[in-house]
Amino acid sequence: MSDDLDQLGVEETEVRRDSAGRNVVIAVIGLVLLIAALIPLTYGAIWVGSVVYAGVVAFFTGGPPPESPLPVT
Repeated sequence: MSDDLDQLGVEETEVRRDSAGRNVVIAVIGLVLLIAALIPLTYGAIWVGSVVYAGVVAFFTGGPPPESPLPVT
């Protein structure tokens, strides 16, 4: 690695190593963002799945079609 730094004209003492604490903070923030993104996706998947399930059950049992979950104005 020192050869690459020599080509750039940078000494090894000028390059700071990554701290472990900083990497942990970045990983924790990434996990929090991932969980925050999965919550609405999971809610939507359950909502769509319940509508599809109700439609399939109504189709096979001959019952009335399911009502729309959205209010009709």
